Amino acid sequence: MTSLLAFFGQVIEGISIVSREKMIRMRTGTAKKIIPVVFIVVSLLYIAFGFSLEHRRMIGDEKGWDPGSRAMPLGVGFLMLAASIYLTLKKESFEKLGQLQPDSGSVKLISLTIMLSVMYIFFFRYVGFILATNILLFTLIYFNSRQDISWNMIPNWGLGGLFSTGFTLLIYSIGRVTTRFLFLTGKRSNIVLLTNRLVTTGLTCALATLIFLIALFFVRKFLRGTPAKILMHAVFIATGSTEFLYLVFRQVFWVSLAQGIITW
Repeated sequence: MTSLLAFFGQVIEGISIVSREKMIRMRTGTAKKIIPVVFIVVSLLYIAFGFSLEHRRMIGDEKGWDPGSRAMPLGVGFLMLAASIYLTLKKESFEKLGQLQPDSGSVKLISLTIMLSVMYIFFFRYVGFILATNILLFTLIYFNSRQDISWNMIPNWGLGGLFSTGFTLLIYSIGRVTTRFLFLTGKRSNIVLLTNRLVTTGLTCALATLIFLIALFFVRKFLRGTPAKILMHAVFIATGSTEFLYLVFRQVFWVSLAQGIITW
């Protein structure tokens, strides 16, 4: 009896070790897929920041040798983007060594990332920082979570994109109204605290977070199944990240972000 219990104990222990190793491999693989995407997104945001800077040249530069105030951040941003894409491609090429057939899903995701990177750089000034960043983040998060791109995913992607855009615009609009209301109230009532940008940003962020959490609570109660949960995660991560970046860069540091088609 004792030997039988010991045998079952060893079996259970072996199963637990295999399960832990499998979970570690899954987490490591997920991290390897996400990290290059994070670096690419950071590079794009840095390029967007470079374009948002006021273009100035040195006084007395008669021959035009001064490249302007945007040259350095844009140069660094494009170098970061090129390095991120190169490392992603290099990693994929090393992982494919010894395989007869390449992973079509990875090739599609890399192609999508490069295409979206180019589109974001060229169109974010016309579309606007809020919309362009939200669409970029949602698309990358959704398809990388699915680890593939296929035509049957497009309807869910389109529906999620509409919901993500609408939800982002809702939180953005409420935040803008709240910020203006607090600032005007502070001016009219001579309440200096309400005219402080850190205070107004903090209160706006708290209200946006409350709305975000309430929406997340109700949406989670109605969604079932892995595809729906992946879509929900992509929507809420993209919306929360976009609004957080806007509040930090625009309202705290007063960076001039492109409004695009959002004029309010």
